[in-house]
Amino acid sequence: MLSKLVPVVGNVCESNLGLEEYAVDAIVKEVDVIVNSAANTTFDERYDVAFEINTGGCCQLISFAKKCQKLKLFLHMSTAYVNGQRQGKVEEKPLCIGDCIARENLIFESPKRPLPTLRVEDELKLVLNSKKTLDGNEVAQKMKELGLER
Repeated sequence: MLSKLVPVVGNVCESNLGLEEYAVDAIVKEVDVIVNSAANTTFDERYDVAFEINTGGCCQLISFAKKCQKLKLFLHMSTAYVNGQRQGKVEEKPLCIGDCIARENLIFESPKRPLPTLRVEDELKLVLNSKKTLDGNEVAQKMKELGLER
């Protein structure tokens, strides 16, 4: 098994993952499994930086994976560290489309507000619009504050 594993260093924020053309050609023709663990796990990172890597990077990688002619499995290892309201030993189980940890709050309390939803497009607009209204000196601090808030 280890002889088949080939780690690839690239940049998920760039098209073709920042790889040289020869590497792109080889991967597209031969790879049948992609394991993505690329992420920024700095919990107080600027929101624009974390968003670009953790969300935009996934989009870039998925676009790249769609080119892979023999791809059988795309495995994404999330940077989400959550367990909702559960206590004690928490077994992992896959979530189905539409499931979210926030729904567990319904078990423990009656919701006073709608369950949170995440729309990637809205978050991207938030980042871009926030950066437009800031001057160069404010961007770093305000993006860090937005990251902590979000």
